[in-house]
Amino acid sequence: MKDSTVLPDLRMFCTADFVPHEDFDPRRIDRLSQRIIEEGTLKNPPVVAEIPGTQLYVVLDGANRVIAFKELGIPHIVAQLVGYVEPAVLLDTWYHVVSGMSLHDFETALTQMGGMQLEECTLGEARQALARNQAIAYIVCESGVRKVLLPNGERRTGDLRLLGDLVGVYMGRADIFRASNDIWEIQKPYYPDITALVIFARCHPEDILHAAVNGYRVPSGITRHIISNRALNINIPLGVLQSNWTLERKREWLHEWLMARMAANAIRFYAESTFSFNE
Repeated sequence: MKDSTVLPDLRMFCTADFVPHEDFDPRRIDRLSQRIIEEGTLKNPPVVAEIPGTQLYVVLDGANRVIAFKELGIPHIVAQLVGYVEPAVLLDTWYHVVSGMSLHDFETALTQMGGMQLEECTLGEARQALARNQAIAYIVCESGVRKVLLPNGERRTGDLRLLGDLVGVYMGRADIFRASNDIWEIQKPYYPDITALVIFARCHPEDILHAAVNGYRVPSGITRHIISNRALNINIPLGVLQSNWTLERKREWLHEWLMARMAANAIRFYAESTFSFNE
């Protein structure tokens, strides 16, 4: 327990004060809203960080829960507040496994609908181009690797809004899964209908804050926030969050709830990496 002496910073917030940084799927929101009502609890708290110079908070993880709460008209929510700095929060990037779409249609969509250029290269060259901000992304498929470039030598590769243009050419036309590496031979056995791997540049916290402040969103399933001392399974009753109590009264309730959890020895810290099979 030597690493668990500092508990997660759980606080009661106004739901309206949260700003998502990524897009969402309305179908998932509808399903999640229904599940929240049926279960009657907030199971896992969103993770948020302060937006400097404002009284708002950017949602680093749990945007679907926040949007569901807003659409359900629930005024308050319990969230885990973190400092948006390493090592408390590590921002990494998910890659996309695009599946169930022919490679011809996929590449045609990129070049004709998206107005992008594909340039054949080696995997090493693609990685280097992305690291040097010389490509929007790169794709890996059975027949090789291509850098994804803007037409006419444009160099707006650091603009996160370009990710929306890129993902938009296959969103809704293919199945999308998350991946953490760019190795075709690793991904292929798990996705028999795989079309391509799409590899994005790593995002940075300042990019996420800029997106939140300026009202645009990163496509869902790209940003990957790794949170130290993540709080799970808090199971806060919706009755409390929906009640007409003041925010201060709800904060007092949360403090009493936390002390009761401590007294009951109900809080566990797990230092090892885990897999969840019921998300």
